[in-house]
Amino acid sequence: MFKFIIRPFQSVLLERKLCVGCTNSLENAKRLGNLSNNRFMVECKCKRRYVFDKELNQYQRATFAEEQQLLRQLEKERQHSK
Repeated sequence: MFKFIIRPFQSVLLERKLCVGCTNSLENAKRLGNLSNNRFMVECKCKRRYVFDKELNQYQRATFAEEQQLLRQLEKERQHSK
């Protein structure tokens, strides 16, 4: 029930490229890395993570699987740099 009330507000915030938690602009969020050629992950000041899709020009909340994918990529890059 609660999700049905909150979801429309979160959709509006994401359309305006604002964090759903603290309403800071996601344009100024820290860029963490690329998930693919058209998608990259950012982290807001409040530590929420989002994925930006360049083709759709929109943000969405990052799933657990996407966060794990990024962590694996960063770990591989760290091992190759040693």
